[in-house]
Amino acid sequence: MIDIKVNNTSYQFESQITLDQIIKQLDISVNGIAVAVNQNIITKSDWSATTPNNGDSILIIKATQGG
Repeated sequence: MIDIKVNNTSYQFESQITLDQIIKQLDISVNGIAVAVNQNIITKSDWSATTPNNGDSILIIKATQGG
């Protein structure tokens, strides 16, 4: 089991998992989001190749419209 924090909430995953798999498992829409692992922004094209480690922190920010 590996422990990863996503937006300050701890989650446990059974094995190594990629960013795109985490996003799918947590049912997060990929439209208009930015993802950072340990405060390093990961481009969408790298989500499938990025495997967070035990104890890593993921921040997912959703763009919103305002006025």
